[in-house]
Amino acid sequence: MFNKILFIPIIPKIKNSKIFIGLKSYILIPFSLAFIFSIPLYLNIFTYYKTIYFPYINGIFALISIFIFININRKYRFFFGFFVGILWFYWISLSFRFTSSPNILYIVIFFVSVIYGIFFYLLLFFKNKLFRIFSISIASYISILGFDWFVPDSILAFSVFRVDKISFCLITLIIVIISLKSLKIYRFISLFALILLVDFKTQEIDLPSKINITQTNINQSNKWKSLNNVIEYNFSKIQDSIFNGYKVVILPETAFPFVLNNQNQIMQKLLKLSNKITIIVGSQREDNGRFYNSTYVFEDGKYNFADKVFLAPFGEYMPIPYIFMDIFNKISGINYNSNFNTNSKMPKDLITKNITFRNAICYEATTKKAYQNNPKYMIAISNNAWFNPSIEPILQMMLIKYYARLHNTIVLHSTNGSKSGIISPKTSLEFMVKNYNFL
Repeated sequence: MFNKILFIPIIPKIKNSKIFIGLKSYILIPFSLAFIFSIPLYLNIFTYYKTIYFPYINGIFALISIFIFININRKYRFFFGFFVGILWFYWISLSFRFTSSPNILYIVIFFVSVIYGIFFYLLLFFKNKLFRIFSISIASYISILGFDWFVPDSILAFSVFRVDKISFCLITLIIVIISLKSLKIYRFISLFALILLVDFKTQEIDLPSKINITQTNINQSNKWKSLNNVIEYNFSKIQDSIFNGYKVVILPETAFPFVLNNQNQIMQKLLKLSNKITIIVGSQREDNGRFYNSTYVFEDGKYNFADKVFLAPFGEYMPIPYIFMDIFNKISGINYNSNFNTNSKMPKDLITKNITFRNAICYEATTKKAYQNNPKYMIAISNNAWFNPSIEPILQMMLIKYYARLHNTIVLHSTNGSKSGIISPKTSLEFMVKNYNFL
């Protein structure tokens, strides 16, 4: 009783203090709303780790996220975007752990969050709900620092709803109708209309071969320290695939962490083994002094390759003016003057076992540009050890699922540092598999 009497006069003073009001306006409320907005992403942690799939719950939280975006008070818009930037993209900085200046990652996190704060400041500039329908609909077409990973539509990826742009706009319009008191007479009709936007489509996965989608867990910091062990490990994966009767084996991005076509002994061994099994593996490629991040395909004693076309910002090129690059090089300890190159602006298809696959290396599998012409099959290889542990593999999974459904593409995803498997266009989940048999 004494404590209650003692503190009762103080509580109103705290609530009315400038510090508390500022804390509530700039941190507590914006962070809480940003966290709820991000639940569709973080809910997929259970899908990723536990293979738990709940499309209806995902759909409900996706609707809540859209509701928050449509109705959030303008005064919170910068800090709302700031915290969304942290919750969705803090992992971008984690690759700097492997540089000579690892502490720069905190600066990068802050910088990225500020950029997204400004981005949301503009997206939510007007409180007019029609403007916000427009802004959330065009957000997926805007690349921030070269990344097009903020795709609001992708929160529907693991939900029961359709994922095409028209459906997303209609869902957003329905949320607006539900949230406006002046239109409450139409709320029941709007809820009924939501049922029409449910994706009832089901389809069987149809793959022509028995394929081993390998998963490796080689720590990024150890990858270059034990090259012989890495090489032996890769060949053991290939030999195991042959022994188990697979026709194709897929190894992750940079599974051989060096310029593969300059290693004649290893190339010859892979060519010899390719008479027994088709080998698809990621490594670097050199041509006339230019370096490429590539997918190699060894088949019937010959090999082909597809270079990465859409390079990852910060990882493979710098999305900043050249005048600032030298300064950043000195601060970060990374030589960005020796970027990877690309010879094309169009994604390349590969043919194996008379089947055409779209090639995608890591970031490419999460960008709409790689899905041009709606490929039926895609082979995606990634090295997620750069960002492990983080939300990055879950965000990557969500984006690939979104594009797989949007373009009706079956994605075979082999990774290092995260889970491998298949991401299909089906509304039901068949992703979390370590080695998937396609008979």
